[in-house]
Amino acid sequence: MNISQQQHDALNTTIIIEVEKNDYSEKVEQQIRKVQKTVSLKGFRPGKAPIDFVRRMYGKSVLSEEIQNVASEALNKYISENKLDVLGYPLSSSKVESELDIENKETFKFAFDLGMAPTFELGISDQDTLEVFDIQVSDKEVDEDIEYARKRYGKMEDVDVAEGEDIIYANLTELNDNNEPMEGGVAEKPSSFVANMVEDVALKNSLIGVKKDAVLDFNIFQLFNNNDTVISNTLGIPKEGVSDLNMNFRMVVTEVKRRTTAELNEAYYQEVFGPTDYPKTEEEYRERIKANLTHYYANEADMWVDHELGHLLFEKHNLQLPDEFLKRWLVATKPEQYTADTIDEKYNSERSALLRRLVVDKISDKYTVEPTEQDIREEARIYYIGLYKQYGLTMTPDDNFLDETVNKRLGEREFVQQMADRVIYRKSYDKVKEIVTLKKTPISVEDYFKHVNSHKHTHGE
Repeated sequence: MNISQQQHDALNTTIIIEVEKNDYSEKVEQQIRKVQKTVSLKGFRPGKAPIDFVRRMYGKSVLSEEIQNVASEALNKYISENKLDVLGYPLSSSKVESELDIENKETFKFAFDLGMAPTFELGISDQDTLEVFDIQVSDKEVDEDIEYARKRYGKMEDVDVAEGEDIIYANLTELNDNNEPMEGGVAEKPSSFVANMVEDVALKNSLIGVKKDAVLDFNIFQLFNNNDTVISNTLGIPKEGVSDLNMNFRMVVTEVKRRTTAELNEAYYQEVFGPTDYPKTEEEYRERIKANLTHYYANEADMWVDHELGHLLFEKHNLQLPDEFLKRWLVATKPEQYTADTIDEKYNSERSALLRRLVVDKISDKYTVEPTEQDIREEARIYYIGLYKQYGLTMTPDDNFLDETVNKRLGEREFVQQMADRVIYRKSYDKVKEIVTLKKTPISVEDYFKHVNSHKHTHGE
């Protein structure tokens, strides 16, 4: 066997493997003997078919499979022994032609393209500065949060006349060009909406002031602000069928409801905070809300530091990648996500993720960042606490259900690797924070979000 390497540039190389007869003949013969034991041939006992017959019938397919295995094993060994830092997996070469004529040849040539990881050193130091926002919670934020909570915990009650924030319940019917119910169209479909959410001013004004049993003809697209998804979900029709709707609809108002604002009293405090650990006075309630908001915005500021840190790492490590190879590799390995027609427009997100991974790996290698078993378990708990919170479930640190869920998932290798990766990312980012200079900056909630929105606009996020 002969193995050679053609280096096209720093990021692209081709490995050429020439497989000769003595590299595969013994393995092919062993495999044919195995196949013989499974062949049934009339006139012979099972497994006793003539070996020459087996060779004629199955020899070529066995040969093709075995030379592929030999070449693959040789390639993996070559990569390992030469410590090649490759990205993705090798692909059949588009630069050097393979020679695989099993009908006429006994020597075969395999050519594999490899994408190489860039060589670089970490470029971060204490000369790099990250702004850490100390977000100041004012009375305004406390007032707004309390008002929102009071509305959320308020009761729904019937009202006679709709105002802008009231919920209007109505049955919707599609009309034909004669303003009569359309045969086969949407009929008396229950729906609900809020007047102030309607962007069309004339329609919004016509909804404010409606009463139960009121009848109103309207444009269905204006009512739901030309949002095909909302219209299809509301009317229970396929999204592609929205364009076929007649725009003219009739609503019959069935009820109007208004959410009242909850009173600030002991019963309300217990409902919000639970029957034991709840504030007893409005002053205590405001202090509790401010403390919760301060904690929330502290977490928000921490996450934003990580976001800015990601940008810093990208800026300090302007790495080149074997882009064309990686595009080929993505199309070959993820055909359900990428095709030759879509890879160019979708590639940037994969490229960014790979660059971030390369830098994080460099950090973890340099500073020996390794996840412990306890790290992985704690990360899994954090993962599931966040997941359950999305569904409105609150998990305490000693929750048995949480522990059972985590223990079960930690028996899955793929999940453990996922959690280990999360730990490595977090610890690597924490290490960078120890190296760079962190500048603490007080900022109001309003100015913080102005900064965030400006940043996202600048970076197209």
